[in-house]
Amino acid sequence: MATNVSLEQDELREKVLEVARRHKASWMELGQYLYTIQKNKMFKYWGYLEFDSYCMKELRIKPLTALKMMRSYQFLEREEPKVIESQSSGDESLRKIPSFEAVNILRLARKNKLLTTKDLEHIREDVLEVGKEPKEVRAHVRRLLSDRDVKDPREVRKARRNSAIKRLISVLANTKKELENEHLLPAYLLKQIAELEKKLVDQIEK
Repeated sequence: MATNVSLEQDELREKVLEVARRHKASWMELGQYLYTIQKNKMFKYWGYLEFDSYCMKELRIKPLTALKMMRSYQFLEREEPKVIESQSSGDESLRKIPSFEAVNILRLARKNKLLTTKDLEHIREDVLEVGKEPKEVRAHVRRLLSDRDVKDPREVRKARRNSAIKRLISVLANTKKELENEHLLPAYLLKQIAELEKKLVDQIEK
């Protein structure tokens, strides 16, 4: 589908309004129109100074939603043109039209260097072939990134050390309380335990 819309301005304006009302089922078409309107600043002919104002006031669409639709459409046009061709031709080969939110997640995933080619293939399948909901796709990506996250060894050591110190402080505090309540240790030893607690607190790294 070409991005140059061969409709007169007034006709285009009405067409976009119509598509916007049913954008959940045809966001690809709307994304194409919005891209053309923004690129050519056609909203100014209709009395709007900003594209965002046009989206909010005339189409009742949030600017961020419009942006995601445009970027998702451009991504499919560039990377997955067969998806757009299938929808525009009425081809039923796709079980479900992928949501623009899910396509946007796929678009961003393709830019993430931590994800492998195999990861991206699985995400693509979830979005374009299975038609999973954005929430499911986002959770899948997060799990993959969590597995790929390379943490600084120094930060890992600090976290482990702080955790061990906090556990020791907790044990000392509970034990001291029990010994104090039962009068099982003299006061000077209880005082030393309290001082040790303070010293350990000072050892926790920020």
